[in-house]
Amino acid sequence: MNMDRISLLPNSILCDILSYLPTKEAVSTSILSRRWRHVWKELQVLDIDDTTSRPGPGWEARFVSYVNAILARRNADFPIQKFRLSCYEYSESSLTILTWLDAVIGPYLQELYLCLDLVCEIDLPEAMLTSPSLKSLALKHGDYIDCYRRFPNVYLPSLKNLELDTLCVDPSKLLSGCPVLENLMLIVLNDPCGSYVYIPTIQMPRTLKSLIFEDNSTVDNGISHRVIDTPSLEYLYMKIIAKSKLQVSFSDFPNMVEAHLHIHHGRVEHVLWVPELLLALRETKLLALKHCATECLFNGVTSEFPEFPRLLNLELDVPCFNTDFLLNFLHNCHVLEGLVVHVLKSVVHCEYFHRIEFFVPAPPTMVSNCVTSHLKSFEFREYENSADEREFIEYLLQRGLVLKRVTIHLNSYLDQETKYDIVKELSAIPRGSTTCQLNFIDQNPVEHGMNSHSLYFLYCSLLKGVDKKMIILEP
Repeated sequence: MNMDRISLLPNSILCDILSYLPTKEAVSTSILSRRWRHVWKELQVLDIDDTTSRPGPGWEARFVSYVNAILARRNADFPIQKFRLSCYEYSESSLTILTWLDAVIGPYLQELYLCLDLVCEIDLPEAMLTSPSLKSLALKHGDYIDCYRRFPNVYLPSLKNLELDTLCVDPSKLLSGCPVLENLMLIVLNDPCGSYVYIPTIQMPRTLKSLIFEDNSTVDNGISHRVIDTPSLEYLYMKIIAKSKLQVSFSDFPNMVEAHLHIHHGRVEHVLWVPELLLALRETKLLALKHCATECLFNGVTSEFPEFPRLLNLELDVPCFNTDFLLNFLHNCHVLEGLVVHVLKSVVHCEYFHRIEFFVPAPPTMVSNCVTSHLKSFEFREYENSADEREFIEYLLQRGLVLKRVTIHLNSYLDQETKYDIVKELSAIPRGSTTCQLNFIDQNPVEHGMNSHSLYFLYCSLLKGVDKKMIILEP
């Protein structure tokens, strides 16, 4: 009965439903009944993936025949608007791929996604990079697209979304030909043979609102330059491996909402621009700093912490816990509501950071405004109960007047007796907020033959005299 009701729908609605399926599954509906035999031929969205055709010898030939049949039998009165093609470890002639692209590229194509892992290099059709209608373009596994320099002109006047993996090609020409680009995912890869590719300059389009940028291409000599002059940017995810000195220029980002920084460096001198970048991000509402980016602030690269007047959520990966560092940060985050601290303490980092002197100025003596008036949640990952860590937890619990939840992930390397002592000690600290709940998470609860439930009740037995409603134990 349900199938009969669906069959009564017009083809346009049925095709809209089928467009959410991989093309192979959409085509398979043709065997349902005579009514469905030709519906798929009006599809204007094709999603073709060779991983469904691989088992057994001769899979490439079967895959080619399958794609050829789809393109030949579909109804040409319904031009393709979205085309997605994924081919992995494909060794057939590049002419086959080009024939398929020629069949789908046209004045109605709006979205094109290519993920091609090819044995041979191909020249993509020039019409693809001069299409007036294309709004979204993704070129993944970019070792096959060594072709931009051969085009005298690249111009995509309607393109708003671009995803690009590039291995050996400077993406500047492609980026400069996208005058209205808003969302960019650019991943600059290393040569698989181990040698680095030198790309002297990458200039991001000024029109961007969202930028995901991963750069693994810096070399051991020379200075690479990355320009992020994008004043309209609202979202930034930056992951850079700076094995040598890297120069990054940027504008202010007055509209920034969310920023994530992963800055890996050989030496701090290679990334002296990080504090300036934080200053440019001062208007963001969410800031996440991975440990290498945080190291730049630990090492005296800057003598002052930037002010973050609109920051609501802060996520920090720190190499070693330092109370003065966190208190300085909190004093400059005036309306902060959520704080996450993750101590990434490894043998290498601990040895390194105990050898150096922290260049963190003494924090102000007054309690920061965000702690007394705004901070609602705090999460501590890999808690080990050092003196500094206990001091900071006590500071927040006693002075956090609007705190609602404090979550503490106990380090899995701690023995069970130490974990009991931590729960008992921290639970006894007086709290400035009458609604603050303590949430303890044991990351390795099953020890010494005890299951999670027995551990839970043993924890509870330690909390005599404590309001159980204010303590949450998650084994």
